[in-house]
Amino acid sequence: MAKLRRKVIYTTVRWEETDPLTEEQIKNWKSEDEELQDEIMDEVEFELSHDKVIDDYGWPELIEE
Repeated sequence: MAKLRRKVIYTTVRWEETDPLTEEQIKNWKSEDEELQDEIMDEVEFELSHDKVIDDYGWPELIEE
């Protein structure tokens, strides 16, 4: 008996966004100061904006038993 086997990799890519930033948060983010950016990251919450599933099918291999 023989059968075919293939490897399939499914990856979900997610885009997440925050609520609108304040003017001060925007200014601090643009400063490129990592400490200020870390503070902003602590203040905001990311929510799913959209996602996409990507699949990658390998070529089947013959399995003989």
